[in-house]
Amino acid sequence: MKQSISCCLFFSLVGLFGGLAQAKIPTTPPNLIIILADDMGWGGLSCYDNPFFETPEIDRLASEGLRLTDFHSNGTVCSPTRAALMTGRYQYRSGCHVVINADRKHKDHLRGMPDKEWTLAEALKSAGYHTAIFGKWHLGYKPEFNPTLHGFDQFNGFISGNIDAHSHYDRVLVKDWWQNQEVQDEPGYHTDLITEHTLRFIRKNQHKPFFIYAAHGTPHSPHQARGSPVQRGPQKGKFPPGETPVKYSNNPKDDNWLIKHFILPLDEGVGRIRRELVKLGLAENTILWFISDNGGTKGNYSTSAQTRAGKASVYEGGHRVPGIVWAPGRVPSGACSELIVGMDVMPTCLSLAKVKRPEDVEFDGIDVGPALFQGMALPERAVIWGRNPEGAIRVGFWKLVGNELYHLGEDPQETKNLADQHPERVRLMMKQRQEIFDLAIKESPYD
Repeated sequence: MKQSISCCLFFSLVGLFGGLAQAKIPTTPPNLIIILADDMGWGGLSCYDNPFFETPEIDRLASEGLRLTDFHSNGTVCSPTRAALMTGRYQYRSGCHVVINADRKHKDHLRGMPDKEWTLAEALKSAGYHTAIFGKWHLGYKPEFNPTLHGFDQFNGFISGNIDAHSHYDRVLVKDWWQNQEVQDEPGYHTDLITEHTLRFIRKNQHKPFFIYAAHGTPHSPHQARGSPVQRGPQKGKFPPGETPVKYSNNPKDDNWLIKHFILPLDEGVGRIRRELVKLGLAENTILWFISDNGGTKGNYSTSAQTRAGKASVYEGGHRVPGIVWAPGRVPSGACSELIVGMDVMPTCLSLAKVKRPEDVEFDGIDVGPALFQGMALPERAVIWGRNPEGAIRVGFWKLVGNELYHLGEDPQETKNLADQHPERVRLMMKQRQEIFDLAIKESPYD
């Protein structure tokens, strides 16, 4: 059975790909925006499986665009996903398949995006796009890893895995808010700063093709809303200057629940960006992706009973995440159940921008435009997850986790291990997983 039909078993979607064949596809290169949430699992949005509160603005993107029901991050933690997203290649190739650690004494602190990698920003910049990253980079602390040296014209944000939303100190108490290649703080709540920089860049470049990578720190810890106390730095325990102090609750049933008011500024910001694109007449020549870098945590309440486990796990909850493509005039409203992975974003964007891949660059991701814009089934392929060859591999609906075998079409929650019933399939998938890993890791400059 074709994958585009079989995937309906995941959530019994109605009207799969309805009307996609009639989608209008403009011929001019589109503006491209990627909004990346941090640690938001399948239960992070009300258009997926959030039972606690509504996320109306992101839900609107989903209702007007395509809601991806089988979208996956490449990694189950921060740096690996970002490396794959920015290169269209497995994170093992760049040596960024582990978390790049903020601790200067940690062995993985010196890793980062190598010069040899051709990034999405570099590719689009070569085609005349104006490029910017606002928010979290997490692909290297050394000066040569700064995003402005990897294709971005502008960088306002942080290079570490997480910062205090108000004081902008990282977890080892280093001030981490940058203006391009200089540490230069600016007051404000991190989610709002990312939104404001995005809006200003859109206005400034409205008459030119642009690419924006808005990488939020929400809902990653520390969990802080507007007006909640500073948690790191000299002002720890105090309220942010200029903000009205708010006493938040830790009870999901309360209207002033902290997690709710931690995530809603992200939702509000997405709405402001969408409205600005419409106001400026850019909506029909813009493709906006809303995705997450990995699964959720119990602390941020974005895990889901529909997926097993969460962040850092190679079970579905670690990497099957929300994915939305909003592209007025290019895709109608609906749902897409094709298997799509973060490393597919770059090949797809380059196809839309008509940028050719150099002969010496090999993608692991694929152009998923036929699925997004024409409702076509994608070819079956193998995809791996994990930091070593004992991780997970998926081929069609079969998924091998370590030595456990699951059929996701019949068992999306990975509860029934079928390895004993299919020993030959297990053997073949183990071999394939090892081969993919070995081919990718041999390019790493660090391993």
